[in-house]
Amino acid sequence: MTDVLSFPFVQRALLAVLLAAPLLGGLSHLVVARRLAFFSAAVGQAVLTGVALGVLLGEPVDAPWGSVFGFSLFTGVVLVFVRRRSLLPPDTLVGVLLAFTLGLGVCLLVAVTRRFNIHQLEAVMFGSVLTVQPVDLVLLGVALALAAAVVGPMANRLLVQALDARLAAAAKMPEARDEYLFVVVLTAAIVVSVKVMGALMVEAMLVVPAAAARNLAGSARGTFFFSVVVALLAGVAGLGVSTQVNVPSGAAIVLGLALAFVLSLLPRLRR
Repeated sequence: MTDVLSFPFVQRALLAVLLAAPLLGGLSHLVVARRLAFFSAAVGQAVLTGVALGVLLGEPVDAPWGSVFGFSLFTGVVLVFVRRRSLLPPDTLVGVLLAFTLGLGVCLLVAVTRRFNIHQLEAVMFGSVLTVQPVDLVLLGVALALAAAVVGPMANRLLVQALDARLAAAAKMPEARDEYLFVVVLTAAIVVSVKVMGALMVEAMLVVPAAAARNLAGSARGTFFFSVVVALLAGVAGLGVSTQVNVPSGAAIVLGLALAFVLSLLPRLRR
């Protein structure tokens, strides 16, 4: 691994992991507490539709990020807007949205694949941390700073709103504003992390670290800390495996997360 680190593209990959892991791992405990696991799946799937839409609208094939972020943000905001005004359970609404984005994405793919190679879409869905460019690192850094600046100050409110809505209402917390702001930051984190892990793998990084942390921590602060640590360890380990064995980096990172979750169960099983 030491010899491999001498290559610039591996150095960029390691830096990308060190930025993406705390970004997604730090948001993970809020995603799980607010039961937004399927929401992250819907936004991740919307990335595929956004890529196809961007190419159809004439954006660069390798970087249709305007359409990707725009459509993903539109998807997330619409879901929150409908959820706040509907009597249907949130998971049902997410299922409807998943069906819509899937149908639209497949229809657009038929037109898009006539213009460029389908393997370019595979890179979006499954990611490749070893192909990260300097601009991707800048975007990850901006997203991490945005999450720290926006979500950090209202993290306690987001937890209270998730655990006791009546207490949050009694305290006159700006629940609607906080939810929309969190969705914007979460969408930005998902979109900029796609290049590192792929749209299908980002969901795991937003759910598994907090799930493992809950088995290890006894407080909200501890859950946040262990979520970041688990994400970092799995990210670095997955990158190391992908440089030594011919496996996708995103899949290797997800396997590292799954292993961390299994190991986190051992103390509970012993008790």
